[in-house]
Amino acid sequence: MAIHNKVISVIGAQGGSVVRSLIQNPQFEVRCITRNQSSPQAKELALLGASVVQADTTNTAVLEQALSGSWGLFMNVLTEETTLDVGTQQGIGMLASAAAAGVKHVVYSSAPHSERLTGGTCLAKHLDVKARIECWGRANPSFETFTPVMISWYMDNFCNPDFGMFFGGFPFKKDEDGFLTCRMPLSGGDETLPWLHVENDFGDIVHGIFLNPKRWNQRVIQCTGDLLSWEGIVSAFTKGTGQKARFQPYMLVSDMPTHGWEGIRELFVYSQLRDGEYFGNAPNEVSTAQYLKTAAFKAKGGKGRESLTTVKEFFEQKEVLRVVLENQW
Repeated sequence: MAIHNKVISVIGAQGGSVVRSLIQNPQFEVRCITRNQSSPQAKELALLGASVVQADTTNTAVLEQALSGSWGLFMNVLTEETTLDVGTQQGIGMLASAAAAGVKHVVYSSAPHSERLTGGTCLAKHLDVKARIECWGRANPSFETFTPVMISWYMDNFCNPDFGMFFGGFPFKKDEDGFLTCRMPLSGGDETLPWLHVENDFGDIVHGIFLNPKRWNQRVIQCTGDLLSWEGIVSAFTKGTGQKARFQPYMLVSDMPTHGWEGIRELFVYSQLRDGEYFGNAPNEVSTAQYLKTAAFKAKGGKGRESLTTVKEFFEQKEVLRVVLENQW
C-alpha cells in the first residue's frame, strides 16, 4: 500500500532551521520555495532531501502553483526594508496564494502588534507588518489551522559580526578599558529578555506544531529557549568564553545609535511600554517551546537534542569563541 506523506512547504529566511528538522521525520515531505534555486542555501537544503522550487513569492499565481499539493506551510516575511502598507499587502498576497492552493495548516512567523498593545503610543513597523498579516490569516476560513509563532532575540546574532554594531560592538570590539562592552537600552520590567538558538531549536518548535496542528490552532507560540537580562548575557559570555565583558545601558532609547535602522529603537520603546513583556499574549515563558521541542525530538526518532539551548550552553560552544576571536577588532 502506498504511503502518502504530508507535504509541507517552507518560505522565508527562518526556513532553513525548519527544513532541517522536518526532513528528519519520514511522515513529511519538505518543499522549499525560493527566489533562487542556485543559492548556496537552496543547494544545501536540496542535499538534505528537500525539494526546491523556484518562485517569485510576490506573484500570487506563480506562488499558488508552487504551493499546489501542500498540506502545510511555514511562512516568514522580511519586514525591515518595506513600508507598512506594501509589506502587509505582500504578506497577505502570499497567504491568499496558499489558501487558493488548498493549504490547510499554516504556521506563520509573526510579531506582536505594537500599535494595538500600546494603545497607539508606539508603532514599530517591522513588528506591525507581521501582526497585520497575522490578523488576515487568522480570519481566513480556508485554513483549518493557523498558528502564529513569535521568535525571540537570536542567540545566533552574537556570532554575526554584522550585528555587533547594534550591541555597541559586543562581542567583537574591545573598548578603551579592554572590555567587550555590550551597550543596549533597558528592556523594562525585570529586564529579562527571551532568547532562542534559532539554528538549533526554532525548526523543532515549528515541527512540534505540525505534529498536532489542531492542538495549537490560533494560539501564539513564544519561541523561547531561555530568559536572561543583558547583564546575564555578558556574564554567561565571560564564563563561557573567558573573554572580559560588561554591560553599560543607554539610559535613554534615543541615545542608542540606529546605524540606519530605526526599528531597533522602536523595539525598545515598545518593550519598555510593556514592562518587558514582549509577546503580548502572556508573560515571557519557555515551557511551551520546550514541550514542542520534545515532541519533535521523539518524532525524529531521538535525533538531535531534546532540551532547548540555554544562553550559557550557547556561549560554551567552541565555535562561538572561534568566531569571536577571528572577528575581534
